[in-house]
Amino acid sequence: MNAKGSALRRLLSSYVLPDRDGRLTVAAVVIYATGSGLYLAGGTVFLVKGVGLSTAEVGTGLTVAGLAGFLTTVPVSMLARRFGPLQLLRMVQVWRATWLAALAFADNFWTFTLFASLFMISQGPVLPMVQLVVGAIAGDRDQTKSLGVIGSVSNVGMCLGALAAAPFLSLGGIWMLRSMLLLGALCCLASAGLFGLLRVDVTAPVDRPARWHSGLLPVLRDGRYLALTTVNGVLFLHTVLFGIGLPLWLVQSTDAPPGLLSALITVNTVMAIALQVHFAKRVNDSRGGTRALRGAGVTLAASSLVLVASSYSAAWLTITLLVVATILLTCGEMLQAVGGWELSYRHAPPALRTEYLSVFALGGAAVGIAGPALLALVLSLRTGGMVGLAVLFLLAAAAATVVGARLRHAEPDPVRQPEPGEAAAV
Repeated sequence: MNAKGSALRRLLSSYVLPDRDGRLTVAAVVIYATGSGLYLAGGTVFLVKGVGLSTAEVGTGLTVAGLAGFLTTVPVSMLARRFGPLQLLRMVQVWRATWLAALAFADNFWTFTLFASLFMISQGPVLPMVQLVVGAIAGDRDQTKSLGVIGSVSNVGMCLGALAAAPFLSLGGIWMLRSMLLLGALCCLASAGLFGLLRVDVTAPVDRPARWHSGLLPVLRDGRYLALTTVNGVLFLHTVLFGIGLPLWLVQSTDAPPGLLSALITVNTVMAIALQVHFAKRVNDSRGGTRALRGAGVTLAASSLVLVASSYSAAWLTITLLVVATILLTCGEMLQAVGGWELSYRHAPPALRTEYLSVFALGGAAVGIAGPALLALVLSLRTGGMVGLAVLFLLAAAAATVVGARLRHAEPDPVRQPEPGEAAAV
């Protein structure tokens, strides 16, 4: 019993960042993710049943909102130069709470689009600011491992939010649906409060550029980093492949029962919670980050090809292939995450990390806008489209190898440590 208890404590301790600030950060992220889970699980239902919008109107409004988020990611992130990353993170959470609460009272297409767009302005800067805060807490060497913890607890929060949304959705009624979004807004405020308790010093560098936008010029001239952003963006297509491609493929191209989708989502969620930290522990330098991105491309390509095979099988073989495809897709998701975290942070100059990380976030934001259209094309072409997607992932894996090598060669040579018994130079 003692051995089991000790093993459990060691397991749980791997999901906690060091010291008080680390624990507060984990708690703040869990609460923030819970609010996001509430919104994702019930937002569309509220808009359709509560506001009375059509599916086309919801899709159009969310596209406009996604574009607003994409265009404002860098400018909003640059406010960290004035207020500091931690203060901006608090401000973003309050802004997010304000417009999520406003969205709960949208009553037509125009107010929905306006409130959703203002809400999405808060989306892009969150990860770059969290990276900066976690880097200050854990240090550069443990930053990727610590972000693995953040990734795992984010999935826990999303699950809690989805579960919390269930009773609101089952009871229905405009005020029950509205209360679900208001609860999500309260989660954002609580997250802002917890971030406000942090004592870690995450200040903007003293030698900051004279103008807010001048720090962007080095990023835009850094071809290696822009190539990394592009490669990571292509691999980030796993989000729409899982969220849109897998459900539609299951229903339209296989004979699997639709109820299997819930089991596949469970497999993805449990794996992400249980294994993200393990994947992150294995990546602590440029070589590891490059291997992770390359592995993500290969694994996602394999998942796409297994999905193709599932459309030519039947009965239990189809179910087995869909489970295998989901496992591969989830592994690709985790490899992309840790590789992107490691390389984006390591190769962002310390004095310009705000600029570099905010530009890096544009890759994922672009996928949120263009990804659904690309997946619609892939699904319309059926086997040919999915094979084409696999080829795209393999090309991204090859590009990750080249980009990673270029980034590694640009790193300064490590200081050689004296051999045992060798006198240090004076």
